[in-house]
Amino acid sequence: MKIDRLPNHDLTNGWTNILEQRQSSPPLTTDIRVDMLVIGAGAAGLAAARRAAEIHPNRTVALVEAGRLGDGASARNSGFVIDLPHNVGADLDDLDTLKRSLRLARAARKHLDEMVTINNIECQWSRQGQLMGARSQSGEKVLDAFIKGLDLLGETYSEMDGGAVHARTGMTYYRRAIHTPGTVLMQPAALVRGLGESLPKNVSFYENTPVLEIDYGSKVIAITKGGKITADRCILAVNGFAPFLGHLKRKIFTIQAFASMTRALTDDEQAALGNPADWGLVPAMAFGGPTMRYTMDKRLVMRSFWGKRQSDVVRSVEYRRSRDLQLRQIRDRFPMIQGDPIVDTWTGQLGLASNFAPGFGKVRENVWSAMIQNGVGMTKGTMSGMLAADALNGINSQLLEDITAMGVPGKLPPQPILSMGIWAKVKWWEWSQRAER
Repeated sequence: MKIDRLPNHDLTNGWTNILEQRQSSPPLTTDIRVDMLVIGAGAAGLAAARRAAEIHPNRTVALVEAGRLGDGASARNSGFVIDLPHNVGADLDDLDTLKRSLRLARAARKHLDEMVTINNIECQWSRQGQLMGARSQSGEKVLDAFIKGLDLLGETYSEMDGGAVHARTGMTYYRRAIHTPGTVLMQPAALVRGLGESLPKNVSFYENTPVLEIDYGSKVIAITKGGKITADRCILAVNGFAPFLGHLKRKIFTIQAFASMTRALTDDEQAALGNPADWGLVPAMAFGGPTMRYTMDKRLVMRSFWGKRQSDVVRSVEYRRSRDLQLRQIRDRFPMIQGDPIVDTWTGQLGLASNFAPGFGKVRENVWSAMIQNGVGMTKGTMSGMLAADALNGINSQLLEDITAMGVPGKLPPQPILSMGIWAKVKWWEWSQRAER
């Protein structure tokens, strides 16, 4: 089948723009034959390629990425390696699913922690945990439900009143927060680069190598501009672009998250904040307020505006709208910051299922899917990639049973009904949760 749509990332990602430039791996320029082909070099694809190469060190793995390492969605997130699902309080009637999610997320976090340590990946890896903040009565009710879920799961947490939140973050904006210690904070573009640059030697990595045509037969044959790849087995790790490779049609939908990053704060501004250590805060009501980071290099990152677009290429008017909103949110929360501190505004694509099930499983006897991370891409993507490699190599485990038990994505309505419904729901969530903005 021919692939009629490819990723097309712009160059606005603030996480990438503050890194030193790197030399991309060369694209494919000849025909090759490999044991395993992995398509997509985000969190899932990198984990799948690494795991497949480790299982069989004497076999060959090809990893292809349509663009450059660190340009895709995995490098555009807010920089949280999350262990606890955000919706703990909403799913108390299904503790088994919550426990499965915890096992999967913590296995992924442990793996990433090991990779960062072993490979000396400089990505601002920080075991600070995360805050979930609320400023309205509605938000506090969500925190109460979150606490109930944490208690039932036997999880550790700390409650913080407004004064404690102020002392930790420099903000007087929030009335209350919950701190959970398991989340790791990081610089996502640096982490993705480090993972890609430390792959085992039996992985051949080709950047700027989009797959233009693919044949799923007894051998998988992928045609690129520079050559053909013939593989015994294949893992699809392209998330939101899955339907264009003939998989998960009407099972996955995408929405956009917009983010802005500031310059490094001045010494005076840091002092006005109380010179805090780095921190990360998620809003109690996900579509109400921004997700925020204060990074090790003293920058603020705000992610807040959501849209229905299906492409990473966004009109300039939408960037301006998002930037204006995030500048207001910065000024509301950090009045000590002078002028306009924003240096980059970008967007990233989230792949979601209507029932929040993963797009994980067998496509064909020799093809596996590791897609649909439902907004928790670094941990869910990492584990789905690793377990896809296990599954294709006949390796069973409790974690493989866990991810399989999470179910399969439900079927979505056809276009344009789907986009209209998503847009209406997002706008309703934003309006109904506006007290947190």
